Amino acid sequence: MKKIYILLLSVLCFGGVREANAINLNFTKNPQTEIRNLLKDHNKAIQEHKLKDIKIYYDKNYKSADGFNFDDLTAMLEKTYNAYGNIKYKTKINNITAFDNWALAQMSDKSIAKIYTDKKKTKEKMGVLEGTSSYVVYLKNTPEGWKIISDEILMEETSLKYGIANKIDMDLVTPAFVKNGEEYDLSLKMNKPDDIIALASITREEVTYPPVDTQEKFRKFPSEGELERLVKANDKNLDEYAIASVGFTKISFNEQEAKARIEVLGMAYIMKRINNESVIIDKNKKTEKK
Repeated sequence: MKKIYILLLSVLCFGGVREANAINLNFTKNPQTEIRNLLKDHNKAIQEHKLKDIKIYYDKNYKSADGFNFDDLTAMLEKTYNAYGNIKYKTKINNITAFDNWALAQMSDKSIAKIYTDKKKTKEKMGVLEGTSSYVVYLKNTPEGWKIISDEILMEETSLKYGIANKIDMDLVTPAFVKNGEEYDLSLKMNKPDDIIALASITREEVTYPPVDTQEKFRKFPSEGELERLVKANDKNLDEYAIASVGFTKISFNEQEAKARIEVLGMAYIMKRINNESVIIDKNKKTEKK
């Protein structure tokens, strides 16, 4: 898994519509009710890490708004499960709309996991992963039943904190949308104790799979204010992630030995999604032409 580039694409799926006969007339259940029930069943499969059971819910031509196919999705889920074996999701169905042979569901979820860096699972060396996201799932009613044909992430934010980082408030400030090739500002705000030194890096990465490594440049976090960086958006109609990496240390001096001791107290990684406004504008133009 590349650095701490967190692969949490939380996708929920739907199954087919069941039929019942009454007085020789075909009767179909309310699609919203069936979809809601199937969402709950599929979420259970996600919770139990049953990757083999997920495929039946997807159309063979499935492709996400980020350009990922089903093989990419399962690869990311598998990496997530391997890295965070105890990850749990809490999913909320906000709205379901069905019309003719099409449907969409607006979803939101929260994820949490604990990572231990030692076999004893001591609290001091525990990492806490927390994530929130909002997304839309698009479906089509096929001869085999309802199938997911695409999905689109509207908002996504994930953090992974170790040690003292769990007690420090941090906020990665980003724009919600950017245009192709546009310069934009990223800033990291935090409230840390004065005797703790923080070294931080802020970068941007395009949403692609497999992800591409970017070079990190760490700087000392200022005693007052915030750490800022001006970056330039890609010109490929791709969404992006803003990522902040922070290391916390404390320096003590042994007068008898005339030596300085550097103690690592914690680390933090924060990831926030930035959507490409150019893609939305292009979609609206195509809709207006129709």
